[in-house]
Amino acid sequence: MLASALKTIFLDTDKNLISNYEKQLCDMDELDPVLIITPNRLWIIQYSWDAYYAVMDLFATHNLTQNRRRDKDSRCIFHFRKIDDLFQVRRGIKNNNLAPNAFCISPGLHADYQNNLNVQLVPVGMAWILMKVGSLSSDFGSMRTFFTSKVR
Repeated sequence: MLASALKTIFLDTDKNLISNYEKQLCDMDELDPVLIITPNRLWIIQYSWDAYYAVMDLFATHNLTQNRRRDKDSRCIFHFRKIDDLFQVRRGIKNNNLAPNAFCISPGLHADYQNNLNVQLVPVGMAWILMKVGSLSSDFGSMRTFFTSKVR
């Protein structure tokens, strides 16, 4: 069920906001992938909410024509037609260095970079991929390496 998936993803979120997100997801076609990004509070402290929203706006608009968005202005739920489209947007943002501070190195590499102040250690948020399966259920999971740029 979409509501239970959203309650898992948005743990400490107001019920009314979750209800709004559920309405947004009701419009999606079965098996269309949805990228959901929840903010990392440590990243927000380091860079600010404005910087966070700028990154979310990139995910909402990258590779779309002007004035089009894939998030219905939610800045957290991004609808794609194909899973490949989702990863093309990720690659485009990451490889073109459009949001360099959004992506971090793998936690397994932190010790190797402990003296390098220019290395991003925390990601902008947690990425979840959700797919609607039938009218009443969904399949979803977190993708912990979505915002990782170097992996050991």
